[in-house]
Amino acid sequence: MNIRAAAAQILSSFAGRDFNYESKIALTAKRLHLTQADQDFLYLIVKGVIQYRKFLDYVLQTILDRALEKLEPEIANILRSGAYQYLILGTPLYAVTNESVAAAKQLRKAAAASLINAVLRRLPNKEALNKQFSTLPANEALAIQTSHPQWLIDRWIGQFGIENTRQLASFNNSYQQIYFRHNRLKITWESLAVQLREAGFTPEVAMAEPIAFFTVEQPGLLLKSELWSAGYFSVQDISQALAVRLLNPQPGEVIIDACAGLGGKTGFIAQLVGPSAKIYAFDIAATKIKLLQNEAFRLGIDFVNYGIADARRDRFPQADKILLDIPCSGTGVLARRADLRWNRKLGEIKSLAIKQRQILANMANYVRPGGILVYSTCSLEKEENWENLDWFLSTHSRFRVEPADQFVEHDWCSQQGAVQVFPFIHQQTGSFAVRLVNESPSSRD
Repeated sequence: MNIRAAAAQILSSFAGRDFNYESKIALTAKRLHLTQADQDFLYLIVKGVIQYRKFLDYVLQTILDRALEKLEPEIANILRSGAYQYLILGTPLYAVTNESVAAAKQLRKAAAASLINAVLRRLPNKEALNKQFSTLPANEALAIQTSHPQWLIDRWIGQFGIENTRQLASFNNSYQQIYFRHNRLKITWESLAVQLREAGFTPEVAMAEPIAFFTVEQPGLLLKSELWSAGYFSVQDISQALAVRLLNPQPGEVIIDACAGLGGKTGFIAQLVGPSAKIYAFDIAATKIKLLQNEAFRLGIDFVNYGIADARRDRFPQADKILLDIPCSGTGVLARRADLRWNRKLGEIKSLAIKQRQILANMANYVRPGGILVYSTCSLEKEENWENLDWFLSTHSRFRVEPADQFVEHDWCSQQGAVQVFPFIHQQTGSFAVRLVNESPSSRD
């Protein structure tokens, strides 16, 4: 099947907030017996069309004589895919047009071939588009050109300024390197590096301590390799791993990951401290706990205690250290999640902040005297970060902030003492984390 036709089918199956395009790509690639190169190209088109949908629809709507939404989904997505290839990837227009028409015929939409041909041949070049955008207000032009919701662009301009917002939005549309975290519970780094090279990969170490994070040129192939199946490494962004480094888990401690999700940070904690620590991983979703357990099995981690619990209101064991990698808006990781920018709404930030405060207030009860609570998000929004922390410190006087640069490199840290990673500064996905120490003799106010 034509890759453009396959992309149109996946995009046309969009089913709202729970749309997992990566899973659909993997299933399609398996069904069609695609090569790795073809699967990568399919991924590129599907993710690109989702990311650039606002921009693509804007351009296409200037050509069409009817609303794009009135077209059959497959036809609309063939047009979007073609426009993406020409306007973003720079594919020659004749090739885009020919392949798009062929995709329509494969999907039994031959009657739309003339429409597809006519629309794609009229796509403007970048010079014409830039001239058109110059007539729009700067914030509107930026939202369309970078394909972000207007409310989010306006919000970021207010927080960071228009130039930082431009860099942030561009980062969200850029290729993101996949980082792998070495699993020292199964293999030494020296042995893994040798086996990677023998398998045809050249690992580049991105962070050496406390555990090696590395990259390779063809991560898709590595994810299908026997080395992956053997559990010798995981996938995790460096910026998202900093919260665990800030927690600084030690052997022999009682440690809780209260909002464990799929367990990336739980696995990192376990690899740092080994079986001598008592580690608990909780999440409100049973499906996530099951996936976490499956990943732990792959990694050879058999000493974590699992549970289903609501961090807002349930009871937990007393712990030396608690990690709250809290559910958030995820505005720092839009580069990883192409669909997330369209799923978030402005009002959700306020409602999320309320839930985050409930989690903070409840989990503070289970930090032993002298113990540590790390509050972490992958959000860039002040309501979910420092505003929550300011509220918490004003209502829980026994806690104070320990400066983050005592535990992670200064470059990742803000003057206020937090880990704060901004994509427009660090060229990494965004994250926020604060280390709080319980200084009172009692574990409760």
